[in-house]
Amino acid sequence: MKLQGAEAVVNIGEEVSKERVSKKYRHPDLDDRIREQRNSREAQSLRQAARAGANVPQVLEEKEYCLRMEKIDGNALKEQLSASNVEKVGKNLAKIHEADIIHGDLTTSNVIVSDEVYLIDFGLSFRSERIEDRAMDLHMFKQILESSHPEKAESCWEAFIDGYSGYEESEEVFERLEDVEMRGRYKT
Repeated sequence: MKLQGAEAVVNIGEEVSKERVSKKYRHPDLDDRIREQRNSREAQSLRQAARAGANVPQVLEEKEYCLRMEKIDGNALKEQLSASNVEKVGKNLAKIHEADIIHGDLTTSNVIVSDEVYLIDFGLSFRSERIEDRAMDLHMFKQILESSHPEKAESCWEAFIDGYSGYEESEEVFERLEDVEMRGRYKT
C-alpha cells in the first residue's frame, strides 16, 4: 500500500518505508538539507521514544531521505476508539514527554491499536523542555477527539488524563493547557 502525505511517500508492506520527496519550489540545496534534517530528527525521536519505554515502531534503517521502520499490524485508533485505548495513549505520551520529545501531530490516525497502543508518525516531532509544547500536544489530541469523535470525546479525554497523570509534570501541563484553550477561545 502506498500513501502520499504532504512531506513523504509511505510504502507499507512487510515493513514501512517513508521517503521524503523533493519540493520543486525550494532551492535544491535547501531542499536537500531540510529533507535530511527532518528524516534524521524523526529517526532520532523514534529511537529516544523507544528508549523511554514508549510503544513506537523500531527504526530499521536510516538513509538521507528515507526511513525503514517496523510495521505495526493493527488499526488506527480512530477505528478502535475506546477509553481503555486512549488511556494507553496518555501513558505513552507521558513517556515521550519525560524524554523531552514533542510528537507534534498526535491524532487518532497517528496511533495504531494492536496488542498494545503504538504512537506513529513522528515527522513533526522535536525536542523541547517547554511545558507549553507539551500542552500543545495535548491540545491537538483533545481537539481531534472533540471534532472527530464527539460522542466519545468526554469519556476518552478523562481516560487520557488518567493515563497521562503518571507524568511528574502533568499538573503543570494541564494548567498550561487551560491557558492554551483560553487563548483559542478569544481569537477573532
